[in-house]
Amino acid sequence: MGAEAARAMASPAPPAAALPRGATETDQLFRKLGWLTLFRLLTVTVLLGGTAFAVWSAPGMMGDAAVSLFRLVLCTYVVSLAFAIALRWRAALPALAYAQVALDVVIAAAVVSLTGLAESVFIFMFLLGIVNASILLFRRGAVVSAALSLSVYLPLVTLGAPTRPQTATLFIHAIAFVTTAALASYLAEQLRRTGERLEEREVDLAAITALHESIVQSVASGLVTIDGAGRITFLNRAGEQLTGLRAAEVRGQPAERWFGALRPASGRDEADFVNARGERLRLGYTLFPLVARGGAEIGQAVIFQDLTELRAMEARMQRSERLADLGQVAAGLAHELRNPLASMAGSIELLKGAPHLREADARLMDIVLREAGRLEQLVAAFLAFSRPAPPRREMVDLDRILGETLDVFAHDPAAARVRVERALEPTKAWGDPDQLRQVFWNLVANAAQATASDVPATVRVACGPDGEAARFVVEDDGPGIAPGDLPQLFTPFFTTKERGSGLGLATVQRIVDTHGGSVTVESSPGQGARFVVRLPAAVTAGGR
Repeated sequence: MGAEAARAMASPAPPAAALPRGATETDQLFRKLGWLTLFRLLTVTVLLGGTAFAVWSAPGMMGDAAVSLFRLVLCTYVVSLAFAIALRWRAALPALAYAQVALDVVIAAAVVSLTGLAESVFIFMFLLGIVNASILLFRRGAVVSAALSLSVYLPLVTLGAPTRPQTATLFIHAIAFVTTAALASYLAEQLRRTGERLEEREVDLAAITALHESIVQSVASGLVTIDGAGRITFLNRAGEQLTGLRAAEVRGQPAERWFGALRPASGRDEADFVNARGERLRLGYTLFPLVARGGAEIGQAVIFQDLTELRAMEARMQRSERLADLGQVAAGLAHELRNPLASMAGSIELLKGAPHLREADARLMDIVLREAGRLEQLVAAFLAFSRPAPPRREMVDLDRILGETLDVFAHDPAAARVRVERALEPTKAWGDPDQLRQVFWNLVANAAQATASDVPATVRVACGPDGEAARFVVEDDGPGIAPGDLPQLFTPFFTTKERGSGLGLATVQRIVDTHGGSVTVESSPGQGARFVVRLPAAVTAGGR
């Protein structure tokens, strides 16, 4: 058996600083006892093997000492196994800790008694036992271990040695025990205080982190952070709702893949954004650098909000203001046009009744009268658009009104070349029946006129409840609407038809707005157009 084996058997347990942070005292004591028991089992196994090798290689050299050492090793092995099993009872851990301290003293005393008492090279095992005790039980453990070591060592070497040891040797060993206990207890207490302060700081840090995360997650604006390599590191809850992404799925992904539309800009900017659900949004965003404590830039952060509804509302308000100004001018202009137009039409009628009128002149007069009538219709439509009558609101059956309008439309020449498909569910809405008929007629007529005249065409009409609103849809399979024309579609006098007035869809928008509803269009070139109108299904704040 060598000194290395004995030194390994008495090696101290791992320091408390190696323990997981935030562990309770019981958990810490359990782990330290577990490590100490494990080391003891391992070192006892090494000691047992070393002793066996020594006896096998030099039989007769060990004698009774070898037998006693075998017994000591085996007893230590059995006791260590018993300690390992006893660790299952958490309530007994403090008693087991003191028992471990006593066991270290007993093992050290046994080894010293077998290897020369005061002259033994294994006196340091008492010191290692004191260090182990300070790690297990801090200052109290160091004091108890030192007291036990002195109370065992001094009588052992004084009474057991054949010759009385020198007083200086005993004094040096005793001072070594006391000094080691003092230093070990001081360091253990410092370690414990440091651990307590660290736990307090961890609790404070956890509270601050939880507060920070709660604030960031509760912000109504989306927030995404990006590291220096351009990868997403964080996305808050509002950002998940706006983008349709999950933070766990995009963390570590390139930000360019999802947020490429949000380019670096000075100050605040806006951009069109298509989220993961395919919804097209108008986002306002601010991009700013993330700076570390030393001033180095470690990434970027983007705060963004959904401005889609706000921009749509602004567009509606601007359109309403333009229409109001236009209506004031149009009302006076239409009135001034009607009087001379009526005079011209009346004069032509009189001239047409003159005798000996040539056939060519009569034909020209018919053209003038026909165009005057068309101009009168245009002026009437313009007046209806510029000065709409206040809606006479009541609860109406939207499906019934839509069905009646389609029955009348079936006799219109534009309906002769299209097939109308109906999907009308019973639907209640709050509005003016006459004005809603005008909306239906304009949309259905517009859909029929949009289809090509040389191929079979289909117009699909549907209505039904839509949450707290009522909805009806008019859809055609015509050539669709060019993307550049969509923003101007409801602008007065904008038309792509040869003989269109450009007031049909503008009138639809005006009536739907006065009803507190909304009208949207979805279209792609070659894919037809789909108009969706939503109306209040109950009495609105505006009243009748």
